[in-house]
Amino acid sequence: MNGIVVGLLPGVLWMVAVIFAVSIITITVSRGHLFTPRRRRPPVDPVDWSMVKTHFMSFAAALIPFPVLTFTADLMDARMLAFYDHAQLPGAIIVFVLVLLELVAMYLQARNASESAMDSRLGVAARRDDDDAGIVPDRARSGNEGDMDKQGED
Repeated sequence: MNGIVVGLLPGVLWMVAVIFAVSIITITVSRGHLFTPRRRRPPVDPVDWSMVKTHFMSFAAALIPFPVLTFTADLMDARMLAFYDHAQLPGAIIVFVLVLLELVAMYLQARNASESAMDSRLGVAARRDDDDAGIVPDRARSGNEGDMDKQGED
């Protein structure tokens, strides 16, 4: 029984790291509205420091199964050890790609937050300039004032 638990430990730790990374990516994609077109995107908040700290914890969780495998290899069944020998490289690649995707998702959320902040600042500045110059927005004009090109046709 003890050998089974020790044999499953690196695999369980690897699955925890994968679930951790996928949840960070999902939360970042959701908060950053990464798949929403810019014109329909609501304001995006910057990446929270708790997400950055969680990314570092995810990175540590991604590393833990491999030394655990090395230290517990003597206690494992030969079939389980052979499985881990075959699965170790693909597992490392999957975890590495997921950690990189976390970084990419956080970068994209930060970029969207920067665009949202710039849009809100420029929008306020443009409205302030229009008010100062006495410019009336198009939607507030009456019917014929905005039709400058139709006046020359008469």
